Amino acid sequence: MEIKNSKISTKGQLTIPKEFRDKLNLHSGDEVILYIKDDGIVVKPKVAHLGMLRGLLREEIDIDKANEFIQSERKKWST
Repeated sequence: MEIKNSKISTKGQLTIPKEFRDKLNLHSGDEVILYIKDDGIVVKPKVAHLGMLRGLLREEIDIDKANEFIQSERKKWST
């Protein structure tokens, strides 16, 4: 696990270290999700919901396969 320090500005802003932004492919203007877990704050990239992506695919997707993929991605985030 990579750990970095950051300071909160007088405006309550927090700078995410460049190494973390690069690793998560975050860019200026990207949205993130913040939530409190135990005694800390978790910051995660905001991803598009499956419903928002409807119509972008050329072929129909298998909902069961999509749900399996989502579950596997959630497991990655929880570790």
